Amino acid sequence: MEDISLIQGIGIFIFILFAGFIDSMAGGGGLITIPTYLAAGVPAPFILGTNKCVSCCSKSLSIFRYIKNKKIDFKFILPPTIAAFIASLIGARLSSILDSKHMVYILILVIPFIFIMKYLKGRRGLVDPSKLEKTQVIIRSSIIGLMIGGYDGFFGPGTGTFLIISMMFFLHFDILKASPHAAFINYTSNVAAFITFLIKGVIMWKVVAIALPAGLIGNYLGSNQVLKENRTTVTTAFNVVLVGLLVKSIYDISMM
Repeated sequence: MEDISLIQGIGIFIFILFAGFIDSMAGGGGLITIPTYLAAGVPAPFILGTNKCVSCCSKSLSIFRYIKNKKIDFKFILPPTIAAFIASLIGARLSSILDSKHMVYILILVIPFIFIMKYLKGRRGLVDPSKLEKTQVIIRSSIIGLMIGGYDGFFGPGTGTFLIISMMFFLHFDILKASPHAAFINYTSNVAAFITFLIKGVIMWKVVAIALPAGLIGNYLGSNQVLKENRTTVTTAFNVVLVGLLVKSIYDISMM
């Protein structure tokens, strides 16, 4: 890759900032970051490594703020986090054996179903999650971690978003409670991938130098919305990511 021009640098900064803002609230930042790096001319072998480096490091800020403000319940979060981490490793292994491109067909079916789930969740109103027995919470959250973690390792797009809707529907979490917990689980499952890319040396550091500050700013602004309990902004971000996933899936199918 040649030296980054001023226009490329500004473009990277703006889009990665926006991606960090969205991702810290609703997941799905990769829908913005991957096309941004492609458009900037980052060589294909370096795109995933560069993306994981920037997203993991910048998301550390929002995770730190969620922990500091006691938005993450560690008694709850450990089982699904461990399950997601293990399943992510298995999914990554399977992705090297099986063809993951057919996952887009599944997404085409799943995303409208998620909108229906979200609508039904709104219709039946908030349910107190404390009414669930502890054993139920552990089992349900672990199953969520296994399924979404496996998806993350095998395919990936929208992992944080799927975690949020799963927690809302199956654990009766409000979106403002689901968002930081989903971010934490997704973050830990991505750390292993980042370390792998780091060891392989497939990170474009001159791009990271521009994108990381933008990602940090975006994550700070996005986590602010969660900490301030701005439900409208978080919900809007969530819906935008779902629509983006659907559009991307349709586009991917049209290009096959």
